[in-house]
This record gives sequence, structure tokens and C-alpha cells, in this order.
Amino acid sequence: MQALKAAVIIMGLLILAAFGLVVYSLMGRLSGEGAGAGFGAVDLVIPAGCGIAAAEPEGERLVIRLEGLAERGCQQILVLDLASGRELGRIGFGAKP
Repeated sequence: MQALKAAVIIMGLLILAAFGLVVYSLMGRLSGEGAGAGFGAVDLVIPAGCGIAAAEPEGERLVIRLEGLAERGCQQILVLDLASGRELGRIGFGAKP
């Protein structure tokens, strides 16, 4: 009988600890900690005289289309990672000389 009481008490404590862990995890996610906390300022370098024609999120990425004169190198698409703000790549368009 004594062993049964001890087992019930230990299992109850384990259930309380697990519940506390779940609550702690949920509070961390709701407060914005972790991956969704942001990355600060990002400075994009675009050619002079170019403008942003469109910016659209695509899953975990942001796709930015530049507009302006092809001679200035404005015909580009930039791809950024939304989690880190890092530039993943550029796609340039223009006629070959």
C-alpha cells in the first residue's frame, strides 16, 4: 500500500511538471521569442535611378521586383530570406551587347 501511494505521488508530480513545461513553451511562443523575433535593419543596394515595382512574400521569402532603365541595371528581381533578412539572390534581365 505504501508503494502505491508513493507511485501516485510521483506520477502526479510528473504530470504537474509536464503541464508547467507546456505552459512555459506556449508563453514563449506567444511573447514573440525565438525565430519570429525579427532581424533588425537591412540595407538593400539597388542601382541609382531604379525603383521598387513590387514586393511580395512567397512562403519564407520576400521577392522584390525592380523597375527602371535596363541600361542602369534596373531590371532585376531580388530574393530575401524573411527569417534572417539576408539576400538570397538576384536575377538580372537585360539585352546582351
